[in-house]
Amino acid sequence: MDAEKEREIIRLWNRLRSLKRERRPIAAVVRQIEEAVAERERDAA
Repeated sequence: MDAEKEREIIRLWNRLRSLKRERRPIAAVVRQIEEAVAERERDAA
């Protein structure tokens, strides 16, 4: 797996946690994480 893609997923995950703590909407970040993970899985196949 590409290290840059892995860092992007970690960055998004940290953003999600931050938004949850602030009680702010998280749907957009969840979609971005889902897309990044799906892309990672496609690349691994």
